[in-house]
Amino acid sequence: MQKQQLTLLLALLLALPLSLRSQPKIEFDVFNDDVTRPLDIAHCGDSRLFIVGQQGYIWILDSLGNRLPNAFLNIDPRVNSSASEQGLLGLAFPPDYAETGFFYVNYTRGADGATRVSRFSVRPDNPNEADPNSEEILLTQIQPFNNHNGGCLKFGPDGYLYISFGDGGAGGDPQNNGQTKDTLLGKILRIDVSKKDPGLAYAIPPDNPFVNDPSYRPEIWSLGWRNPWRFSFDRLTGDMWVGDVGQSTREEIDFEPANTPGRNYGWRCYEGTFSYQTSGCQPQSSYVGPVFDYDNSSLGRSVTGGFIYRGSVYTDLYGYYIFTDYGSDRWWATKQQPDNSFATKQIRPPGNGSFASLGEDYRGELYVADVVDGVIYKIRELCSAFQLAASVQDASCYGSMDGAIDLGITGGVSPYSLNWSNGASDTLLTGLDPGIYIVEAQDGQGCIRIDTFEVSEGAQIQVPEISTLSWTAPLAEPELICPGSDTVLLQAAQAPAGFGYQWYENNQIIPGATGQQLPVSQPGVYRVEYDGDPCNSALSDAFVVQVAADLPVPEIQTNGPTVLCPGEETQIQVLNVFPAFALQWFFNNEPIQGETSPELTVTEAGVYSVQFQYEACVMPMSALAEITSEPEPVGLELLFENDTLSISTGTWSAYQWLLDGGAIQGATNTTYLPTENGFYECQVVSANGCTYQVGMQVIVTSTALPNSVRQFNLAPNPTSGIVQLTMNLRRSERVNLILQDGQQRQLLTKSVKGQRIATEFDLSQLPGGTYYLRVQLESGSILRPVVRN
Repeated sequence: MQKQQLTLLLALLLALPLSLRSQPKIEFDVFNDDVTRPLDIAHCGDSRLFIVGQQGYIWILDSLGNRLPNAFLNIDPRVNSSASEQGLLGLAFPPDYAETGFFYVNYTRGADGATRVSRFSVRPDNPNEADPNSEEILLTQIQPFNNHNGGCLKFGPDGYLYISFGDGGAGGDPQNNGQTKDTLLGKILRIDVSKKDPGLAYAIPPDNPFVNDPSYRPEIWSLGWRNPWRFSFDRLTGDMWVGDVGQSTREEIDFEPANTPGRNYGWRCYEGTFSYQTSGCQPQSSYVGPVFDYDNSSLGRSVTGGFIYRGSVYTDLYGYYIFTDYGSDRWWATKQQPDNSFATKQIRPPGNGSFASLGEDYRGELYVADVVDGVIYKIRELCSAFQLAASVQDASCYGSMDGAIDLGITGGVSPYSLNWSNGASDTLLTGLDPGIYIVEAQDGQGCIRIDTFEVSEGAQIQVPEISTLSWTAPLAEPELICPGSDTVLLQAAQAPAGFGYQWYENNQIIPGATGQQLPVSQPGVYRVEYDGDPCNSALSDAFVVQVAADLPVPEIQTNGPTVLCPGEETQIQVLNVFPAFALQWFFNNEPIQGETSPELTVTEAGVYSVQFQYEACVMPMSALAEITSEPEPVGLELLFENDTLSISTGTWSAYQWLLDGGAIQGATNTTYLPTENGFYECQVVSANGCTYQVGMQVIVTSTALPNSVRQFNLAPNPTSGIVQLTMNLRRSERVNLILQDGQQRQLLTKSVKGQRIATEFDLSQLPGGTYYLRVQLESGSILRPVVRN
């Protein structure tokens, strides 16, 4: 009967919603009280918080809550904040803010009360100050009334900017904007601020739901909204949560799973789950209803949408959507359940706050703004630190009632009260039957924890199992390599509390073998039993230790090339490593000093092998791994002769020509004719796959002579020292001669005048290579290569 009751209690516990196992409660800590009419809280990816003031200011709070002395942005002269739902309403930083410095605001235009969404830029020399003259207007929407402006901006996980618009105001949506397709009012928009479509200051994302339906504005992401004052995205899942302010009966929270565009949320046909004005409307099932709505006369007046908590400080709050009501200062937490339903509960008693907006910092911790008192609070969860843990002592033997639970409590606020499923109220329970025990603990501030603990049956007693803890010859089975010196260490499974061990060899008690482990150095059949009073166990299954018939041979493979290119290495690996065996590598049948790891790095050609080594046992050698090497080519260089590049030596399986470090498309022949100056290289591949690369600076010369030159000769070329220049001109001219290297550095210069020129240069003091003689005439110039042998 007792077990049936415990089973029923466990079933009831498992049926409880998660909200009853951990009851989050929140409180507020003043983070800053030095701002005026704060309406929004945002971060740009660092420790700063940006506070939006309704009059047209954005202030920065540092990580300690101190307000910086100067406003981040001041556009007060442009903002109309005369009505309660007008002003500077929203702020959003894009994911690439650190690179672009752009941010986006939603405000009421001073002249006519229209809604304006604009982009501003931070000053490049001051990250704490934006340039008010950097405004670029994205869109402007005329508002028929001064309320229901929406005003929320958020960048979604897709990088697009989402913008909320209310239905335009008055009461009851007199123009039916919520269901009208060709207006932005009563909608949430989705635009791409990184591009511009013709005639727009932004682009329409190609996957917007109505982009191909001309009856809709293409910016529309969803419709049927009355006044979606605040929405947010779950930073983990990308789901959207929206708080839509109601008309006269219901306030609502709406949930939109990630990547579900084109939804219609029902206003003005429906207000929350209630009908409002259904003339011309579809059945209620055609619209998306709220996941939570409440009466706005008894429980509140104006919902303030919030955020999913994804911070790391408060475990009880994690995964809950936290929101409030501006009029009643009631606070709720909503969580999606495993069956995709939603559970909502109140987590703070009503107060006197006027909380217009929530925000999160870059770590996911939550804040809330009191617009009337001008205070920013940081939200603190009270119950996360309150935790239970217990040490459970199971029954010692089958049928005994000596189980115990010692409950420990950490965190929370005393006094604590305990209510166990067996009627106990203490932290220490003794004399317990095997079974499940449930405790509900409550601390002094009302935080509740419910937990379960199980006292297991005592030993019946189970039959021991033997395993090998280690042995000196690590084979597939516990086998002795050298009997008498090898040791197999057997281990019995952990005995129940109060029990010992007794080992047997060939069905005979081993005197003194009463520990959990037994070292074995002789072949035989071994068993163990649990030895206790009054409980005893049967003998375990037999465990056979025998002498190995076949000694292990290392299996090796080469992980890399077997032919080494110059400077290359490869690895040879042992595949069947046994921890108790040492390894010794051999090179050309000689041991390699210090090489005992399972992998050998090889840089030299030769024959390699490896051997397991163990005491005096003679172990077999592995198969041989032969590694050869390719000698580095001698005299490999790049030649430039007769305007053509070629390789000096060798026959290669592949060629690739490069110019200034980049591969020349299609240049894979044995030679290459350069057409422009630069550093040319050729990458060649040998038959073994080895790659070599040589290069030289090339200056491309022209064979054409100026009209004034009748004859031109430069010889000998190549030369080992003296090179002579002879020229026959049509008339006498001044001629400047410059000898330069491939980097166009001047080495020798001359200046001569005449109609018949004959002069020489001495290159004998210059290193071998290609040089260039530039001949500058009054009528043109000539550039010729000169090769010094």
